[in-house]
Amino acid sequence: MKENINQKIAKIPFWMLYVISAFIITFDLVFTYFFLSANSHAREGNPLNAYLASIFGLNYFLILIPIVMILLFAAAKLGDWIISTFYKQSQIKGDNHVLVAVILLTFSNILFNEVFVLLFDIKPMLSFKNVLIIGMLLMGVYITITEIADSKSK
Repeated sequence: MKENINQKIAKIPFWMLYVISAFIITFDLVFTYFFLSANSHAREGNPLNAYLASIFGLNYFLILIPIVMILLFAAAKLGDWIISTFYKQSQIKGDNHVLVAVILLTFSNILFNEVFVLLFDIKPMLSFKNVLIIGMLLMGVYITITEIADSKSK
């Protein structure tokens, strides 16, 4: 029988997805720190990060890295616990499912803003709101596809 998306994602080692999502988030925080340090006229697009950076200074972005890594791990394991506890018949591997959703949510910001700034030396292409919408759409499509595959497998 042909494997569905949930079975394929379940085969990916957790640590690999964790490292990918941790790299994306760390790259974003480090890039933001250096970009804002080098460009005093620039400002952070994420309103929450902009507010906290105004209170704690730019080092806030570097201090946030270990906190986010712990929260990312905890969110993945919480997602796994919720799915395994409440949806026992599901083929969805909760921790991998959460990490893929995080990767899809954050990757559009890295691609459209930070990679283009580094490669082409241009200002960021999209606002925080626009990359958030793209990320939410990607995540929504992914969750919908996995839920459809999960319901068909029962």
